[in-house]
Amino acid sequence: MAVCGFKTIWKLVNTTTNVKVTQETTSCVCKVIDPEGVALRSAHRLRRRVYTNKSPNFTIHIDGYDKLKPFGIAIHVAVDGFSRCVLWLEACYSNNDPRIIAGFFVNFVKRIGRFLRLVRGDAGTENVWVRAMQIAFRFTDRDNMSGMNRYMTWRSTGNQRIERFWLLRVSFTVFLTNYFKDMVDSGLLPIDDPVCFIP
Repeated sequence: MAVCGFKTIWKLVNTTTNVKVTQETTSCVCKVIDPEGVALRSAHRLRRRVYTNKSPNFTIHIDGYDKLKPFGIAIHVAVDGFSRCVLWLEACYSNNDPRIIAGFFVNFVKRIGRFLRLVRGDAGTENVWVRAMQIAFRFTDRDNMSGMNRYMTWRSTGNQRIERFWLLRVSFTVFLTNYFKDMVDSGLLPIDDPVCFIP
C-alpha cells in the first residue's frame, strides 16, 4: 500500500520528472496500482505506521518542550527508542540554546561511558552542537553508522517516541500551567519583571 495519496504523487511526478500528467490521470493510475490504499484513504481509515527499534540504545530521541516556557521553565528530554526509558529530563531557563542542550548530551555520554549509536532530533538550532558532536565522534570510521549517519534529522511531529512521551504528560502539564497562571494572577510569580524572571 502506498503511504501517500494521488495529489502527492501528482506533485512529485510533475516536479521531479519531465513527465506532465493531470490529477485525473494520476488518480486513475493510483486506483489501478493500489486499490486497497485508495479505498482506505477514501474511507479515512489509514493504517498507522509501525515504529520499530532493534535494541536498547539503538536510537536515542531528543526534543524540547515549550508549554511551560512562559513561566520560565524550558524542558529537554532524551528517550531510548526501544525501551522508551527516559535518559535525561532536564528543566532550565532555555531549551533553545545549543550550548545547554550540548551540555545535557555530553553529561549523558560521560555517565554511560560510550558514544551513542544514533541520535534522532528535529532540525532546530538547539540541536546543532549535538548533531556536530555526534557526527564528529566517529567521523573517520568507514562503517554504515559513522559520520553523517549518526544523527537523523526529522520533523518534530514525526519523532514518535518523544511525541508519545509528551502526550502521556499532558494532564500534568495542564495542572502545572494552571498552577503557574494562578501564581501569576496572585502576584507570586512576576513574569513581567526582568530582574526576577528570565524568559
